[in-house]
Amino acid sequence: MKKIAIIQAAPYVLDKERTINKAVEIINSVSEQGAELIVFPEAFIPGYPAWIWRLRPGGDWGISEELHVRLLKNAIDLSSDDLKPMLEAAKENSVIPF
Repeated sequence: MKKIAIIQAAPYVLDKERTINKAVEIINSVSEQGAELIVFPEAFIPGYPAWIWRLRPGGDWGISEELHVRLLKNAIDLSSDDLKPMLEAAKENSVIPF
């Protein structure tokens, strides 16, 4: 039977690099405990934008624009090597991150 690890850990919101490093640590840790499939939360990187529901359309335009710029800057770019550290950790530990 396969062992699955469902991760419930807080990311470093709007900090892609630190969150990826944390994910690598998690992959290494749970694979040592026998996990073969590791499931991270949706929006783990760059973090769920809970603030989006608190901003007023029009009234908070400046801060909304700033937060969206930071959100996009810290989002994973699939055409880059953003996920390389996680993929390498998964390969080294013979696990599948999802």
